[in-house]
Amino acid sequence: MKTFIALACLALAPAAFAKGKAPAQNHHCMKDGAEVAGKTKKACKKDGGTWEKMAAAAPADAPAPAAK
Repeated sequence: MKTFIALACLALAPAAFAKGKAPAQNHHCMKDGAEVAGKTKKACKKDGGTWEKMAAAAPADAPAPAAK
């Protein structure tokens, strides 16, 4: 019986600790009016940039608005 419980816990463990997809980044490092890619907030501030909140980007599969 103990073996069965241990195997059941082992089988369920990955699902219990699985992490979902990372949320989309909504802040970006800006320096001299241009976005600097790949910077953390700490690294951005250290290099003299500003950590700015950006508008959420539209999903890539969103249809384009119809022209009138």
